[in-house]
Amino acid sequence: MTALARVTESPLVQVATQAERTPGTIKLCYGESDLPTPAFIVRAANEAALAGHTQYTHTAGAPELRAAIAAKVHELQGVEFRPSEVICTVGGTLAIYLAIRACVGAGDNAVIVSPAYAIYANAVVMAGGEARQVPLAAEGKRFTLDLARIANAIDARTRMIVVNSPSNPTGWMITETEQRALLELAVQHDLMLLSDEVYERLAFDVDIAPSIARCTDSGTRDRVIVVNSFSKTYNMTGWRLGWAQASERNVRLMYAAAEFITSNPTAMVQQAGIAALRDGEESVRELRAHLSARRNQVRAALGSLPGATLAEPEGAFYAFLRIDGLIDSASLASRLVSEAGVALAPGSAFGPGGEGYLRLCFAAREATLGEALARLSAHSALTTRT
Repeated sequence: MTALARVTESPLVQVATQAERTPGTIKLCYGESDLPTPAFIVRAANEAALAGHTQYTHTAGAPELRAAIAAKVHELQGVEFRPSEVICTVGGTLAIYLAIRACVGAGDNAVIVSPAYAIYANAVVMAGGEARQVPLAAEGKRFTLDLARIANAIDARTRMIVVNSPSNPTGWMITETEQRALLELAVQHDLMLLSDEVYERLAFDVDIAPSIARCTDSGTRDRVIVVNSFSKTYNMTGWRLGWAQASERNVRLMYAAAEFITSNPTAMVQQAGIAALRDGEESVRELRAHLSARRNQVRAALGSLPGATLAEPEGAFYAFLRIDGLIDSASLASRLVSEAGVALAPGSAFGPGGEGYLRLCFAAREATLGEALARLSAHSALTTRT
């Protein structure tokens, strides 16, 4: 059996497929906003195409985009990266795959903080390695990093620790103390640390989620790869534009591989990315306000649901709902599509640590979310023990 054959279809995709076939279903299973890309970004792409940005760029991205990303990282996080320490990719997903493929090989393993989007575990599997998922510790309505379990999962074949914060699906946000502890583990065991920070701008109680890059110095910069994306911050999911920040050595490894997978991101989309970084702050503020209101809407509707616990979303745009006694979240999610007309992501789609939960994406318009929440609150399936 090849490594690729070990990758199975996600329960999330199965529920989404069912929803597409069920008329009238409100789809809150996908991880994207239903708001359009801001018009100024669309215009920038159109103008770039008309101006001739229709050919190849450097595999790692156009120099002006790499410079714009480095400048924005410094503005937001106070950390300096040279443009040569940035690689632009076809979505954040490719950046994740390239980072894992550069560090993990056949017989290796990677420790993944979970519940987590399945891309991390599957990328490790496709690289011929073993994904070791270590769950967050649930403390009431919040999660914390279980450093002892992470340390216990590391052995001589471990090559990488993977963490996503703010988290999809939990809404958990790592603290700087926890980031430093992970970096210490990476140094102690000679590991790479991959930090997926695509939701960094979508934090609710702080202006921005702290980047793990803040914890690095000249001696540890080479151990950290930070992944980010335009998708969530600028409502550009379908545009497929992301990036990674790393040492120049690691960036070269990644774009050497990207050359034979996708080559460069689409040229005019890169120009639209520059416009987003340059002119997008008002749009980001509006999106954050919109998501904060939708978070409150979800809290009011589901926060006191009998037999359920709603994890406190500290960032991202997900409500992670634990149902007491639930042992088959995929079946319950399927029932909610057929009986309530609402598609949620089953917790099992995010690894063993996600079983017993449902994930609701609240990056929807107020009316759409209100109707979905009314259907869910009125339906007995949410309190049925499966």
